[in-house]
Amino acid sequence: MSGNFVSDACRLVGGHLATTTNTTMFRAVGYIQVIGLRLTNVTGTDAVATVSWFSAGAEEEYRLLFQHVVPANGQLWLPLEAFALAENDEIRVQAGTANALDVILSISDVPGRSG
Repeated sequence: MSGNFVSDACRLVGGHLATTTNTTMFRAVGYIQVIGLRLTNVTGTDAVATVSWFSAGAEEEYRLLFQHVVPANGQLWLPLEAFALAENDEIRVQAGTANALDVILSISDVPGRSG
C-alpha cells in the first residue's frame, strides 16, 4: 500500500452487484481517500465492470475503469493510491451481468481534514 496511512483510520466497504444498474458503492462524508477497489467475479463466466468517480462539485461522472473483463472465478485489484474524495463524491460500479460481481473498497478516513 502506498502513502502514509494510519491503520486505525482504514476500513473496508463491500457490496454485491445484484443488478446491471450503475450502483453507488460509497458516498464520501468528510475527507476520504480511496486506497483501492477489488472486483471479484463469483461466477464461472467472464464478467464486465465499469468503475466511476462521481464529482459532486462538477456534477459529472468520470470513468476510472471502463468495461473491463473480470475473469471467471477471478478478481481484479484497481489501485487508486489514496484517490481523494470531496464531500458527497461517489464511487460507482456497474456490472455487465447481474449477481456476478462483489466489490470491496479499501478507504482511509483522514481526521482533521476537509474536502
